[in-house]
Amino acid sequence: MAGQPTRPGPGSTALAGLCAAALAAPVLAAAAPAAAAADTETRQCVSGDFKIIENDRGAAAGTTYIEFAMIRIGGSGGSDDPAEEPCSLYRDLGVSWVDHYQGSTVGAFATYDGEQGEPFVVEPGGTATLTLAQPNPGNYDPEVCDPTDVAGIRVQWDMADEGAYASTGARDTMCANPDVAVPRYTVEPAQS
Repeated sequence: MAGQPTRPGPGSTALAGLCAAALAAPVLAAAAPAAAAADTETRQCVSGDFKIIENDRGAAAGTTYIEFAMIRIGGSGGSDDPAEEPCSLYRDLGVSWVDHYQGSTVGAFATYDGEQGEPFVVEPGGTATLTLAQPNPGNYDPEVCDPTDVAGIRVQWDMADEGAYASTGARDTMCANPDVAVPRYTVEPAQS
């Protein structure tokens, strides 16, 4: 599919700042002091390591910014199967809109906004922040855009992986045409 990643890599006031910064320059968030650089001994994160929930959203300059918390749960996340070890989070993810839980991709896969930087370690119980910048489909000719309702996003660490799903409450419409309104994303350690 066009725009699909070719290789996998292994509540917020910040969102308001992101919206304002988007008007002036690309967003480059600083890593939190508690986040460590990934090393070769730490295993790569996989979709089962995270629960992803929408934190906040805002808009600026014809783009909606949606912030998601990527909560490091590991295993099933239950008390009988807790996360026991840290994992390295690579920023080369497959992020896409989907029409329903475990559904089909709608539109293009998101591209990384800026330089990806080095992977970082997410400790058990830790959090990373994924921010999705989605151009407003209303900015495009409906004949070209093909507006389609979506239920949420899927984040994949490996294209053979089912990925982790995050609902956005089925309140969004995106362009099904992968050549227009291509979303952008960043992934950073959560700010403390």
